[in-house]
Amino acid sequence: MNLKLIEQQGFHLIETVDETSQTVAWKAVQRTLERTVILRILKPEAASDPAAVSHFLTIARIVSRIKSESIASIFDIVSAEGLHYVVMEHVEGPTLEELVSANGPLPVERVLRIAASLIASLEQLWESAHVVHRNLKSSTIRLAVRGVAKITDFSLAIQAGAGVNATAMDGGNIVGTPCYLSPEQAQGSHTLTTQSDMYALGVVLYHLSTGALPFENQDVVAILAAHVKQQIPPPHHLNPALPASFSWLLHRLMMKNPNNRYPDWQAVLQDIRFLLTGNRPSCVCPGEEYLSTIEAFDDNALPALAAQEGEPQIRLKPTRRTSGRLAAYQSKNIQDEHASEIRRETLIKESVCWLVLLLWLAAIFWIRAVWQVDPQRAEGAGPLPHLAQALANLPQTVDALTGQLPAPPPEASEIEPDLPAAAPATPPPPPAADSRPVAPAAEPEPAAAAAPQPVAEPALPAGIPDALAARLADALATGSPAAALRALEADPVAFQEKPRLAELLGTVPEPDALVAEYLRSQIGKPLIFERNGKQRTVIPRDVHDGVIRVEANGRGIDIAIGDLTADEKLRWMERPKDGVRTVAYCLALMRSSRREEIPARAAACPPLLAPLLTEAAARAAATAQP
Repeated sequence: MNLKLIEQQGFHLIETVDETSQTVAWKAVQRTLERTVILRILKPEAASDPAAVSHFLTIARIVSRIKSESIASIFDIVSAEGLHYVVMEHVEGPTLEELVSANGPLPVERVLRIAASLIASLEQLWESAHVVHRNLKSSTIRLAVRGVAKITDFSLAIQAGAGVNATAMDGGNIVGTPCYLSPEQAQGSHTLTTQSDMYALGVVLYHLSTGALPFENQDVVAILAAHVKQQIPPPHHLNPALPASFSWLLHRLMMKNPNNRYPDWQAVLQDIRFLLTGNRPSCVCPGEEYLSTIEAFDDNALPALAAQEGEPQIRLKPTRRTSGRLAAYQSKNIQDEHASEIRRETLIKESVCWLVLLLWLAAIFWIRAVWQVDPQRAEGAGPLPHLAQALANLPQTVDALTGQLPAPPPEASEIEPDLPAAAPATPPPPPAADSRPVAPAAEPEPAAAAAPQPVAEPALPAGIPDALAARLADALATGSPAAALRALEADPVAFQEKPRLAELLGTVPEPDALVAEYLRSQIGKPLIFERNGKQRTVIPRDVHDGVIRVEANGRGIDIAIGDLTADEKLRWMERPKDGVRTVAYCLALMRSSRREEIPARAAACPPLLAPLLTEAAARAAATAQP
């Protein structure tokens, strides 16, 4: 790291104050303005990666535009001679971790006011650019002189959204501080939202109110597994000065499933206001319906304390600086161990299901092949019919227990296992022409009097005529199944496959319909919209009559699906799951820059349409503009 270059640019470096996996923070004096600042510098190994540099600078620019008291201000962003760093406000005051270590748990009102100030910043980050902090923790939040809590580090922040891999910048590894990671981060999820920061905020509030961190005395892999599966006591069980309603707030913030946490930051602020005014929060009373890292509890019963009279009722354990364990952690082995555990549990379940199924099939075979061949034995079977009935119901029992293995459909002989064995089959008598007595055979009539036999119509030719196939390929090259159907119906030539071909073309949806269908399923979710080489995050609000209503930076925008390019439509279209939808997907590819994919995808289309699509792709390529 070229520190001399930084000093030549007007800074006097004093000491390092923090370090993450990608950055190091220096306390420095900016000579031109005679003020103390923090320089967060990208490490050389990260600075050699263009993607990491772009991400670092993009997040810095986004944060610099946020106007909030609870974010340390960014004064400047510098990139020169392979060196990239951010000039930030130096916040005078202790970190929240240092404050708790020195003074013990904070009063609940102070904790709630700190939470409210942090939420104002986290909400702006999410609403303006869908930024997820990913590493919110007590050691990087400082308490300024005026009592305002400020977030001082954004080195692991990312822009989230549909189709954005949250671990792409980290080589697929899990990053962050173990004790503060949400369950979805601990499992290496590729999709993160602001609800992950809600979980981390809950951990920060737990630390401030109790002086303890979740699972802090375990190794890193155990901590990550504990976030997914284990629970911790409610805060008011560790600190009786806290109201039970405060534990309600953390119970909701730290739900295992992010969908069960608060829907947005305004809902969190509403409950904080209720708590500050002494009212009950709006979130449901903790119970077993939704699993949280905070244990469920009865708010009318506090745990008995073992402390003796005259002694403090709570033992405060100062938070130690265990930088090696609590520093940003990366390990591919974590994901491997989680995957191995999941495979082991799945193997056990499948083995049990297959064993039960084999026993059931063996019992059915024995009843059919051994017991039911002797009707007299079946009559004196005693309790055996009940056994047969129980075995017949065994598939439903297995389904109820496992919820995974569907029972095979029973054969006719298995539906009624108590029927006696069938008698040897005898050929049926010839059917009578009439129910009346059979008359003597009549003399055959002369051949001239026989009724005339109908003349069979000539069979239609098989295969699509070449001339029609060329017209259909031209129509499909335009990307419209309706145009191909019109060309087929206008052709007078009849052939065997014509009705089936017309039926197929009539059921193929237009590519624009697939775009509208996908966007309706994504309403309210952030999506990446790319046009003219620029990307922006938008949120679909409505899709109606071929027009998409999206929200971008707080403004509503109408986008006609027909105005999108073929490549833009493909980004907002699900991969097909059946042959007919594969045809529609191929039609969307027809006018895109990915036309060469059509021959491979045509193999999954109905056989009648596959060669037509391949020929249409060739014709579209021949007529495409350079």
